[in-house]
Amino acid sequence: MLDKILGGLLGGAVGDAMSAATEARTTEQITQIFGHEVTGFEKPPADAIGAGNEPGQLTDDFSCAYFIASHIIQHNGLITQEIVKKAIVDWSEHKVFFDRFAGPTTRLAIKKFKGEAPADSGCIEILPLQATNGAGMRISPIGLFNPGNLDRTIADAVTATLPTHDNHLAISGACAVACAVSRAMLPDADVYQVVQAGLYGAKEGERIGRLVGRITAGPSVVRRMEMAVAIGLGQGTPREKMFEIADRVGSGLHISEAVPAAFGLFVANEGNAMASITGGVNIGYDTDTVATMAGAIAGTLQGAGAFPSHYLALLNKANNIDLANLARQVEKIAKLRLSEK
Repeated sequence: MLDKILGGLLGGAVGDAMSAATEARTTEQITQIFGHEVTGFEKPPADAIGAGNEPGQLTDDFSCAYFIASHIIQHNGLITQEIVKKAIVDWSEHKVFFDRFAGPTTRLAIKKFKGEAPADSGCIEILPLQATNGAGMRISPIGLFNPGNLDRTIADAVTATLPTHDNHLAISGACAVACAVSRAMLPDADVYQVVQAGLYGAKEGERIGRLVGRITAGPSVVRRMEMAVAIGLGQGTPREKMFEIADRVGSGLHISEAVPAAFGLFVANEGNAMASITGGVNIGYDTDTVATMAGAIAGTLQGAGAFPSHYLALLNKANNIDLANLARQVEKIAKLRLSEK
């Protein structure tokens, strides 16, 4: 169990940090800038969103997941909206993660948590109506805390999503990722079972989201996931499938693009963690979110051994974190929850 938890944490962190150099580019632009597709930690160019990061430094995606997991641990595994809000506010105080990288929906939510009025009473007010992918980028620890218990995973994912992304599509996408990670935690997990768990989470998340959240316009996460998985299972190389996913499903800010793209890449690469991550790193557009989610799912399935041995120390040093210690603390709660079933 510990190996899978550490693998899930490493997968999310590797995907996030590796994509800091490629976010908001096309695949062609990435290749032109670096002379090759990015398969390791690179220093982001001066005109990149991640400019200023050193190789291995995180952006908002996994860093926020790390803070949420840490706060849940501090509360002995309790997951409430207030604990999640406190974790996100705490994360927002770390300028290295928040100032340059935080997404629009999360920024507005934090202003509300702090009692601050939006800076702009015009167009910024429309942002909460959009089902952005911040709900999925930081949700993977919820699955790690709940090995194999999909319904509890969904309940916790809904709780963790509502403070910032209270709409049925965002909840659907978050539940998809969390359930995939939860199923990947079990010893008998394979790619098929993980994907089926993700689809179950997406469907139940949408159903529950319609009851507890707002209904918002946008494509179905479930239908887009089905399309992405079909592409992943189809003919062609993983790279050819990456282009097909980017063109037909998308890999952008909307939850119905980023989450399905992560699942499509996971299937296209047969659950291989590093291959799924590098697909997300090079697919273009919101690469850090796609690669973070794909990495968390595939990393949990394969375990920490799927990653080069020096990655753990590199990520810890670059970000002043301790992933192995976090994994041990997550394991304690996961084992406690298993004993309660």
